[in-house]
Amino acid sequence: MDMSIPLVAEQRAAFRRGAVPAPRQVTDGVWSIPVPLTGSPLVSMTMYLVETAEGLVLIDAGYDDGPAWRALLAGLEAAGAAPSEVRTAVLTHNHPDHIGLADRLRREGGTAIAVHPLDCFAAQRSVRGGFLDQLERSLRIAGVPEAETEAMMRSARRVARHDESLVPDLLVTEGELPGGAGLEVLHTPGHTYGHVSLLDRGRRLLFTGDLVMPSGDTQLAPVSLEEDDPFRDLSASLRRIGDLAVDLVLPGHQYPIEDHARRTREAEAARGERLAEVERAARSAGTAWEVAALLTWPRPWADMRTTAKRFAVVQTLGHLRALQRGGSVPGSAHEASS
Repeated sequence: MDMSIPLVAEQRAAFRRGAVPAPRQVTDGVWSIPVPLTGSPLVSMTMYLVETAEGLVLIDAGYDDGPAWRALLAGLEAAGAAPSEVRTAVLTHNHPDHIGLADRLRREGGTAIAVHPLDCFAAQRSVRGGFLDQLERSLRIAGVPEAETEAMMRSARRVARHDESLVPDLLVTEGELPGGAGLEVLHTPGHTYGHVSLLDRGRRLLFTGDLVMPSGDTQLAPVSLEEDDPFRDLSASLRRIGDLAVDLVLPGHQYPIEDHARRTREAEAARGERLAEVERAARSAGTAWEVAALLTWPRPWADMRTTAKRFAVVQTLGHLRALQRGGSVPGSAHEASS
């Protein structure tokens, strides 16, 4: 079965015009269910419903709001399913646009929620704190001035769409998904420390959450602990999936990727160029905040809004941490004291 037409063409066209695609069958036993992300520049995210020998598995769960819930119900109906038939919801990572409806599915249909231990909120809090704690620590490590840090934290609090209280039923790391025969869990960190992808070897499909998109760079997890190195984590994850024998990669945003080996090579080449740019800028700057101001962004640094600068400085810090770990750049030249 040719999975690329019209699925890829339709979703690519919807992405380019800023629209939410309709639900569509990917192949026998697999449905794509895009849902709106109200108020987000990402516009939509895509859940995937997968039929397994042990029942239906939903990969990711959108925002916790009415439009996303209605879109999920419409997608399930198109696939001939109901919420009560979803046996397991696997969350590729713990960001609000991927976990929002999981608890509602559990309450209304008995769905079991699965997540990697490092993205389980209770475990995460015990090791590194909640998202806002991690972000504030990261901004301070990056040397962001106090007034800018306060503005970035206010902005982050406004968009924090969940209270990090979700308790999973299953913790998954590597290997076959419990209750999802035929789906294999792969730990693919970088975007978050507990990010996972799901491999369907029989159908030659790979579900990648936010690991890689058809275009653009992957946002790195915040650097908030001494051992954190999300840039190198992401590089290892991209190499891992690039070597897999699959016909289609199904990400959480944008549209499916047909030649994933080429796309992962492109992504790594672009990241290498960015790392080199960061290293050059670091020769004349002290902190990640100062380095970020010297880099090339879609908009000039002076014209960027607070949220855009927050993403930029977190990304820059991730690159600098990789350089520090690799020995290319003295750590003391680039990180403020934590």
